[in-house]
Amino acid sequence: MTQPLEPYIFSVQTRLQPVIETPQDSEFARKSLLEQVEYWLRSGQAPDTGKLVRLEVSFQGEDALRWLAQQQQQRKLYWSDRTQRRQIAGLGEAWALEAWQPDCCVAMFRELRTLLDSVHPAVRCFGGMRFDAKARTAPEWQDWPSARFVIPQIAVETEGGEATLVVNILRGTVSEEQSALLAIRQQLLALRFEECKTLVGIPGVERRVDHPDQQGWCAQVAYGLAAIRQGTLQKIVLARSAEFTLEQSVDPIHLLLHLRKQAPQAFHFCFQLAANHAFLGITPERLYCREQQRIESEALAGTRTRGLTMEEDVQLARELQESHKEQREHEMVLEYLEAMLPEFCLHSERLSHLEPLALRHVQHLRSRIRGTLRPGVSDAELLPAFHPTPAISGTPNEVALAYIRELESFDRGWYAGPVGWMSRDAAEFAVGLRAGLLTEQTLRVYTGAGIVEGSIPEDEWDEVESKMRTWLSLLKQA
Repeated sequence: MTQPLEPYIFSVQTRLQPVIETPQDSEFARKSLLEQVEYWLRSGQAPDTGKLVRLEVSFQGEDALRWLAQQQQQRKLYWSDRTQRRQIAGLGEAWALEAWQPDCCVAMFRELRTLLDSVHPAVRCFGGMRFDAKARTAPEWQDWPSARFVIPQIAVETEGGEATLVVNILRGTVSEEQSALLAIRQQLLALRFEECKTLVGIPGVERRVDHPDQQGWCAQVAYGLAAIRQGTLQKIVLARSAEFTLEQSVDPIHLLLHLRKQAPQAFHFCFQLAANHAFLGITPERLYCREQQRIESEALAGTRTRGLTMEEDVQLARELQESHKEQREHEMVLEYLEAMLPEFCLHSERLSHLEPLALRHVQHLRSRIRGTLRPGVSDAELLPAFHPTPAISGTPNEVALAYIRELESFDRGWYAGPVGWMSRDAAEFAVGLRAGLLTEQTLRVYTGAGIVEGSIPEDEWDEVESKMRTWLSLLKQA
């Protein structure tokens, strides 16, 4: 039944004939993996592999996020691309790597690259990073390292209507492997495959507190504009945190299910450390996507709201594309990317320039670029180079970061940091925007705006409120 694909991966390659009910298909996948785990337990003979064993069975399509909502484990993760074609829902951790100090991130990424180079390319590692590892960590972010990446113990991966049930097992001593296998066996038995048909409602809001409030925000924007006029800065991206006290706690995965309905064309992500404690979001912005030596990135900057009528929407889109202020803000991001890519690429090119990207509540300007990476370039080098771009910090970058540390009264934490996954041969990272930190009954929602010459503080407040509208629409419904 088990066939090794390569020296370090086992795959249960059974394909089912068409069946009438999906649960039969899902149950077959579970039983197939249980047989593999139980054989390993009885025989004590592990596959002749490297550091990680991956067991997998394909079955009929499943909504990975709805599947995840049915599971009882405390630690969960979820990722989907903008098309929703590729979804990954993970439970538990077969392997985890953390960096708690800024100077540890480089060493962590080297170790991560070493691991991924030794395993099958189907193995993905998921995680994220703080926006600013050098900034002081606030109490609400104490559980979140500077960077953290994990390989889930159990996962459902869907792509193009086909699902795969996956078990990842880290190699170790015989006793370590036996303990892991016993735990995995219990987890497989506890999996639930019945469809989550009813969403849990969002609790009501008892209180909202903005950090800063509108008066404080306008003062910060004015301070940033003064630095721009003095020539110290060309652009600064300032953020706000809206802190909501809910009437009761809410499950992060159910919250993301609600958000997904509001923003279907975004990257969706959730990293859950414990029940009712997670960082999740619906970001429109790709940091980069890599397939072998091919890389794509984009500049996403410049914003208008959506119109209430088609005519108004077209007019707002035209204003966005013709605005010198919005173009200037956008070009700073694009110029940064086009200047940085040649360090890593044999060649690069623009795929689009100032094209509109219409979301449910706002619309942006987007320019896409791609390149061919030089041999040997890995995500360990790319991530620190791409993050942060002027789209989330400012220009010049180090000066903007210093101003952000001085001006902002809250800790961004993982907000606006890279979130995504990497494997041996591929990676996809988004910028952790339109995001929230959920801790029991407290939900902190983070959004920001780019400030350049010509910005009006009150207008920037309204822009941030528009970007937050997806979250606000859910909380108002509550």
